[in-house]
This record gives sequence, C-alpha cells and structure tokens, in this order.
Amino acid sequence: MNEASRIDLLKSECLRLFEFKNDNRRYEDETLKLEARVIHHKLDHTIDPTHLRYFLLQQMFKEKLSSLNRDEFNKSVENFFSVKKTNFYFQLSELEKFPNNYRLGYGVLLTFKSMPQLVKVFAKSLAKGKIVNEKPEKERILREIVKKIVIPQDPHIGYWLKITTSAISYSIRFENAFEFSEESLDILRIATPTARIHLPQHAIGMNTNENKPFLATTVEFNRYPYYSRKQKLIDRLNNVCVKPSSELEERIKDALHFQRIGDNHSPDHQRLFFYVAAIERLIISSKTDLTHKFSEKGAILLGNDLKDRLDLSESLEKLYRKRSSIAHGGRSKYDFFMTIDARRYLNEIIIRILNLIDAQGLRNVSPKNKKKKMGDSLDEIVDRIIYSG
Repeated sequence: MNEASRIDLLKSECLRLFEFKNDNRRYEDETLKLEARVIHHKLDHTIDPTHLRYFLLQQMFKEKLSSLNRDEFNKSVENFFSVKKTNFYFQLSELEKFPNNYRLGYGVLLTFKSMPQLVKVFAKSLAKGKIVNEKPEKERILREIVKKIVIPQDPHIGYWLKITTSAISYSIRFENAFEFSEESLDILRIATPTARIHLPQHAIGMNTNENKPFLATTVEFNRYPYYSRKQKLIDRLNNVCVKPSSELEERIKDALHFQRIGDNHSPDHQRLFFYVAAIERLIISSKTDLTHKFSEKGAILLGNDLKDRLDLSESLEKLYRKRSSIAHGGRSKYDFFMTIDARRYLNEIIIRILNLIDAQGLRNVSPKNKKKKMGDSLDEIVDRIIYSG
C-alpha cells in the first residue's frame, strides 16, 4: 500500500470518531488508539502522533462535541490531513561572494534583496529584537526567546539558506528544516575544512499557502534555577571537569562531552548513539566482549537486586544493539523512549561511579596490574558483586 493510500486509511479511521460524539470517554480512548495507528501505518515521517491526538481532542473542546455536525467534523479532519509546505530562511553571516540562488544540498542560498518582501520586513524587525504578526500573548513569549538568540543586526550580511519542507504536521516540517540545513552546510564543511560554519538557532518560516512570516527557533523557553540540594554534586563535577585526578574521572569528563553532543548537536535519531557511547566509555575497557560486558556491567551498576539487574541487562543489550545499528550505517528511526532511557542510564551511572570513586577509591575501569589486584578498578567491584552471589 502506497503512502497516499495509508494516509486515506488513517483519515477514514479518524472520521469514524464522529460516531462517539455523545460519549466523551469513548472518544478519548479511541484518539489514543489512533495515535498508535500513525506508527502502525508508517506515517510518523509526515504526521506527529501527538499532534494528531491533540487535534482530535481539540474537536471536543472547540465547541460542545455533541452539537458538532458531521460536515464540520469531516472538513476539519480533511484539512488536518492535507500536506502543507513551509519555506524556512536561515541567515548565514559567514558566507561571502556566492552567486545568488546558489544550490546547496536541500536548499538554495539567497541574497537578502532576493527574498520575499514579507520575509525581509520580518527579518528587519527581528534584527531589532521585535516580533511582528503575532498575537500579544504569543509575542510576549517570543520576545523572551529572542533575547536568548544571537541575531545579526544587519540582515543584509551573508546569505540566506532557503529550505522547503513538506509534511502534514508542522513539527515534522520544522525538524526536517533544521536537519536538512545542517546536512546542507556539511557540504561546505567538507569542501572547505578550515571553515567553521554554524547554523543559527532560528529561522524565519512562511507557509506557502499563507502570507504571514513567523519565527521558528530551537531555543526553548525554559529556566535553570539554583537548587542548594544539588550543590554537592555540582562541586564534585567541578573538580572532575577542571582537574580530573584519575583515569576514571577522565572518562567521566569524556562521557559529559558525549552527552553534550547528544543533547545539543545531534539529530534525534542519532542521540541514542552518543548516550550509549558515553556509557561505554565509562564502563568498558578495550579488551572485552562488548555487548555482553556492556549490558552486564551496566545492569550491576544500575540495579539494586537480581530482578532489577535482569531487566536492566535486557534493556541495555537492546540499547547497545541499537547503537551498533546506527554506528554501522543503519538509518534507524528515532525511538523516543529508548533515547530517554539511554540518557537516564548515563546520568545515573555517572553519579554512581562518582559515589564509588569517593567511597572506595576507584581510579580505573580495569586493573592496571592483573597479577596484583589493587581493588581500585570498576571491573574488580563488578566481579565482587557477581561472585558474591
């Protein structure tokens, strides 16, 4: 079955929801099933499952569901399932002397003068820290986000990379735009290895069926307040980052670096690779059977009893196999839950190893002198737990 047929099938399943308009509980339950059907129909590359469920639940609250007529409901569903196209414009201030309309990867490089007039007006306002065309409540939030973004004061500087993406859900168009932009810039990074080209954290977007530019940004509207209860851990990590005192602390510092790449510089479908690589750096020496030792040592460090460790061993083995698939060329899809598990395990292992360093004087992953056991390696701790029964 081709993609258009799968979309039509999912659409027809959504249209049947109207049968439950007088039963809110059943309606909600069915939207949850339809969320899963997006994955089943292999449509998550164009439909965000959460977006679909949110849209369907909105129909309940837009007006009283029981008073909604079928024509209105059908029209809303039809509109949701239409494929939309969005142009995203990224200012690249480092670029010079390129021809206008120069093809680069997924997009083209444009001079500021050659961009659509509405986008130019929006860009000039943005350069002054102003947001236009937004409702007052949204504008207030965006103004706070703009404060965190580095925006060149002159939109004429450099070139603008135009990337066009198509999908049913905006979130997928947005994610693809930023990923396609990075991949396009990789071409220049290879062609001129000395160049340091950075994709901005924002773009100006405009849907092709609308004349209303908007701000698209990867900057989240969040804050990081100080918590005194975390001061002990921060002090300990300060020492590890600034002056690591052993091989194991050097490895913790490397693991933090891998985590940073996964968090900030990796496409979603590769983040798991960096988190698992960080765990591997912490617990594996170079002369071990990797898959078995990774799951075994990770489970022993994370688990508190036999059942915990058996469950964790299975979970960690799946993570390692997924990491190997990514490393060896597999274009595996982004698995949100596996990725979150990998990051959580990494954080927990770092903290547990820090505690073992402080409590038992650990310095290395494997003993430096295998004939003379020193008791200061992670492998020896793990063996002790294994052979203690």
